[in-house]
Amino acid sequence: MLESIDEAVNRGQTLALVRPRSSSFVFKKKHDSKIAQEKRKYEEMARQLSFLDDELAAFNPCPYEFRFRWRCTAAKHNNTCDDWETTAMFFNQRRKYGEAKALKKMDDVFNNEYPDRGMVFALGTHSRYPTTWLLVGVVRLDEFSQQSLL
Repeated sequence: MLESIDEAVNRGQTLALVRPRSSSFVFKKKHDSKIAQEKRKYEEMARQLSFLDDELAAFNPCPYEFRFRWRCTAAKHNNTCDDWETTAMFFNQRRKYGEAKALKKMDDVFNNEYPDRGMVFALGTHSRYPTTWLLVGVVRLDEFSQQSLL
């Protein structure tokens, strides 16, 4: 577990687990044009399959962008959450409870439950942009104080 992205850079890492010092989960409704653009991009990629590949299912983009504003020991950050499980959480909760309750549940989980118990961000770089760190995972990892056995 690292204290900052800077620590990962200094070690030459391109994937790192960082425990945020503080964080704020926010969501924003995407414009219809952004959702349409995401659908088109997916359809273009799906057409590039070979005859050996299985046909891909239709893609339903998430209508929200999820972000974390957070701080490590070295800096403040504002990352789009590219964690597919966060999007899956939204769709699962929306199917069960409706959109408003789904967003409320996510707000509670990511702004209260996870930070109170322990949360870690999985961050990685992209081959095209090696100095840009992407938030690719949000992991609930409880913090424990180590007790002496003596």
